[in-house]
Amino acid sequence: MNESEELMQCTKCGEWLPRSKLELMKTGTRRRVCNHCKWLYYVKPARERAWLRELEQRRAVAHQQKHSFRLSKP
Repeated sequence: MNESEELMQCTKCGEWLPRSKLELMKTGTRRRVCNHCKWLYYVKPARERAWLRELEQRRAVAHQQKHSFRLSKP
């Protein structure tokens, strides 16, 4: 760690870290969330939600295909 680097506190875990360990925004500013907490609170849940959406879409397609092949009674 650079001696002159400013420390900032993560609002999620409360740990004091060098600025380089906190999330960097597109504007160049730092959000007060460390990269590890960013992963735990934002990235991981978003990926899990995407996986669940994909599974639900697959179930819907399979259900639709299952019912489209039924023969009608005479």
